[in-house]
Amino acid sequence: MLQKLKPEEELEFLKEIHGAEDYSRLFAALKDSFSLLQARAQMLLGLATICLTITGFSGPRMAASNAWSRFFIGFGLVFVLFSVMALVLGPLRLRWMTAWKAENIDQTLLLHLRQRNLRTKFYRVAMVLLLVGLTGYLLSLVFYLSVVE
Repeated sequence: MLQKLKPEEELEFLKEIHGAEDYSRLFAALKDSFSLLQARAQMLLGLATICLTITGFSGPRMAASNAWSRFFIGFGLVFVLFSVMALVLGPLRLRWMTAWKAENIDQTLLLHLRQRNLRTKFYRVAMVLLLVGLTGYLLSLVFYLSVVE
């Protein structure tokens, strides 16, 4: 059975995998996880941008159709913007790994593992906020179409 590891346990596990003294491989593994997190955050940012662009084109017409559509498009817009804020404050925040050093290499790796975990939490929050925002957009569309037909 798999278990969730604390950063200290994860560091020991990484040392088992890559070798306890091969710090370049340990840093590379961490760098790869930051890269993956940033790529996924950029994907969410792209989706949020599409939502905001659609709002610019069809939002006014949908909002003018009825109160429910207006409410849900505003609701969706607010949550999409909160999602973007979570992405910018978390996984998209630029911080060079080599610019931060603790007392020793193990402590530095632990610092980076904790930073990665924090950014992952921001990513998950952003994903939930974006899904809530998209739900608002969808409900706005449903109410718009119910009036148009």
